[in-house]
Amino acid sequence: ASLGVVLSRQTIYSALSLVVTVGMISVLFLLLNAQFLFAVQLIIYAGAVMVLFVFIIALLSPDAEDRPAFDYRAIIALIGVAATTILVFVVARNGITYNAQGFRAAALLGACHSQQAVHAACDPYATFSFPPERVNAAGNVQTVAGQLFTTFLFPFEITSLLLLVAAIGAVYLTRRDHRRQQ
Repeated sequence: ASLGVVLSRQTIYSALSLVVTVGMISVLFLLLNAQFLFAVQLIIYAGAVMVLFVFIIALLSPDAEDRPAFDYRAIIALIGVAATTILVFVVARNGITYNAQGFRAAALLGACHSQQAVHAACDPYATFSFPPERVNAAGNVQTVAGQLFTTFLFPFEITSLLLLVAAIGAVYLTRRDHRRQQ
């Protein structure tokens, strides 16, 4: 589905592939025993934001998309495959060790899944390895909500504002192009 986002020639198919990709990311949360994050990812992103994108694309329905003379998709796909292969080999050879210094937000959000992440949230110099140890996810909703509405309230609101501006900008740019064609 991720390749469909990049390789699709029509924007509506690209957006639908992005919906599938976001849905699969929510399944990853479910596999990590984070049911709340699974539901939030599925409802908010796949259910609301992506449906908004698909609706805007269908509403504006560009008839013909401009394509560059040279098709860069093959080069982009080759670079993506090469980068993924290198990443897999490096991780397989060396393993992964996380340092919580500078990654406090990820450690706090991961606190629902791993006792190591709970320790990392309290000690910024703690290290932990992949895959994290599983713990009871009873505090999952409280941890996410507590951080979202205290520490990360301003970035959360900025993100929602950026999504709104992007949607308005897409409508404006497409309407301007339609006026030029008429």
